Amino acid sequence: MDVETVKRILREIATSDPAFIRDLFLDALRSDGRVIEAITELLTKNPEAKLRLAETIAGVITVPLNVATKEDIKRIEERIIGVENKVVGIENRITGLENKTAGLDSKVIGLESRMTSLEGRMTNLENRMTGLENRMTNLESKVANLDNRMTSLEGRVAKLEDEFKDLKNDVRGIKRNVKDIATTLQRLTVDLEDSARDWVSYFLRQRGYSCTAERLWVNKSYEFDIYCNAGSITVVGEAKVRISANIVSSVFNRVQGLQRGWPGKVSGRLVPVIYALVVDPTAEQRARELGVWLIESRRERVTLEEVLQKT
Repeated sequence: MDVETVKRILREIATSDPAFIRDLFLDALRSDGRVIEAITELLTKNPEAKLRLAETIAGVITVPLNVATKEDIKRIEERIIGVENKVVGIENRITGLENKTAGLDSKVIGLESRMTSLEGRMTNLENRMTGLENRMTNLESKVANLDNRMTSLEGRVAKLEDEFKDLKNDVRGIKRNVKDIATTLQRLTVDLEDSARDWVSYFLRQRGYSCTAERLWVNKSYEFDIYCNAGSITVVGEAKVRISANIVSSVFNRVQGLQRGWPGKVSGRLVPVIYALVVDPTAEQRARELGVWLIESRRERVTLEEVLQKT
């Protein structure tokens, strides 16, 4: 018997006695795994078998549903509606959360930008702070240097103050010495002028002239230490500690100026006179040339007669 004949007979049996075919499948399932694979492949790949299998499953499921009451269906529908509403609420909440998330994203982006800006500013501040620290270190070094210099200057000032005190003491001593010298010089000058007038008067009396020498004040420019008007001669001159040729010429010219400016002060022959403690050799020579009566201490270096004989 060929295969096609067997298939035909099986179809007829399936139509007339389905229970036999069912029992046959069950026996095959229990006996051989290859039969299970063949049946599974048939049910999943054959369109007609798949359709019949689905109808059978639907029929099995339909039976419990037909048993369910309308109230159960209504309750299920209400639960479904509640679940749908909850789903809608959840979707709305998700949409709100998404919007908030988008807003937060924008804020985060803004914060990130601000943070980047703050980081840049912070870096700039750190650089400036580093610069300030360097400047502060430099200033501290300069201040320390200034402190050292100030300490050195204070030491030098203290030393100068001590030296200044010593100098002030020295100056006080010098002032005292100068004052003493000035007093001594003044006393010597007075003594010299008095001595000059005494000796001039003495020499004039020896020669028969009655005259007492005195000081003459004409004005601030014309003041003479020796002035003696004996009528026939008038002796006018100066008293000096030491004289040179230039001093002799200066005294001679001043005496001549007296005769020109104040002729009433001169009677008879005008005789210039110089009384000195020390006479340079050039001074004696100049006195003879000009006709100046020259007295050194107690003796005449150029006599009165030499002057009177000079025309």
